[in-house]
Amino acid sequence: MAAPDPTTAPPEREPSARRVVAGVSLSGPDLRYAEVVHEGGAARLRRLGVLDFAFDVERAVLGDGAPDALSEVAEALGEVLGGTEASVLVVAAHPTTTTTFFTPLPAGISDEARDAQIRQETALLADLAPDLAVRVRAVPVRSESGPGGGRRWYHVVHAAEPVHVRLSLLADALGVPAYDLADTTRAVAALADRPAPDNGDSAAGGAEAPVEVVVGAYAAHTEVALCQGGAFLFGHSGAGTTPEDTAYFALSALQHAGLDAAAAGRLRTYGTAADADRLALAADLLGRDLEPLDPFAAFGRSPDVSDAERAAFAPVLGGLL
Repeated sequence: MAAPDPTTAPPEREPSARRVVAGVSLSGPDLRYAEVVHEGGAARLRRLGVLDFAFDVERAVLGDGAPDALSEVAEALGEVLGGTEASVLVVAAHPTTTTTFFTPLPAGISDEARDAQIRQETALLADLAPDLAVRVRAVPVRSESGPGGGRRWYHVVHAAEPVHVRLSLLADALGVPAYDLADTTRAVAALADRPAPDNGDSAAGGAEAPVEVVVGAYAAHTEVALCQGGAFLFGHSGAGTTPEDTAYFALSALQHAGLDAAAAGRLRTYGTAADADRLALAADLLGRDLEPLDPFAAFGRSPDVSDAERAAFAPVLGGLL
C-alpha cells in the first residue's frame, strides 16, 4: 500500500487527465464519504453519503479504537464505495487528531535540508524519540518576501504509525492502491475562495484580497482556517466549544497570521455544531455575517438539504479537490 510521499505536495496533474478520488471525513459516530471524478478541468460528484455507527468512528480510524470497530468501518465502506475506480483514498482528519503545524523555511533551501528541518520540528512537537523515523505530510501553502529574503510556508501533518496501518487497511478493503491524509482546515480552505463553475467571477488574488475566516464548530472542538486570494494562510484548533472559545480561536488564528479582526472579509462556517448561538460572538467581534460554507457549489450541485447539512460535507469534499 502506498502512503503519501513524506515531504512533498501532490504532483501537478494535467487538468484534462481523468482521475477518480474517494474520500471520507470522520466526526463522532458519523462517517461522510464521497467519490469524485476529475476530468477536463471539472470535478463531478459520483457518490456521496453518511454512515452512522454505534461507536466513535473517528477514534476507530484515527485513534485507539478496537480492531473490531475498524473492521466494521471497512465493511461498511466496501458496501457504499465498492468497485470504486479511485486511485487514492483521502481521509480528512481534524487537527485535534494529528500533530499539525506551520513552519517557514528559506525559499532557496535544498530538498534534503528542508526534509530534515521539517522532520526535526515534527519530532519535537510530537514528542518522538530523535532516532525514530518520522513520517510527515508537508505541503507548501504560500510564499512571502522580506528584507532577509524569500520564505515558503509549509503546512505539516503527522500521524502515528498505527494510524497509517489503519488507513492502509481501509484502502486495501476498497481495492484502492494508495491513501492520503488531509487536514480538515486545509481541505475547507480549498473550498472557501473557489467560485462556482457557472460563476464567471474569480476571487481577487494576492495580499489585496479579503481574508476569509472559516470556522468549523464540532461537539468537542473548534477549528479555524484562514485563506486569502486562494492561499491557505493559517489553521488553528482547540478543545473549547463555548461561544467565547469559538470566538477566541477565530481571533487567535488571525493574530498568529499577523492580522487583526479588521482584516476579516468574510466569516464562513461548517461543522456538525455550527449553530448561530455557538458562532454569534465570533460574528459580532469580527463584524461579519455568518455564511454557511457550501461545498457543493464547487461541483455545480445544489442538494435540497439544509445549509447545515451541506456545510457538514465541507471537509470530505474539500479534501477531494
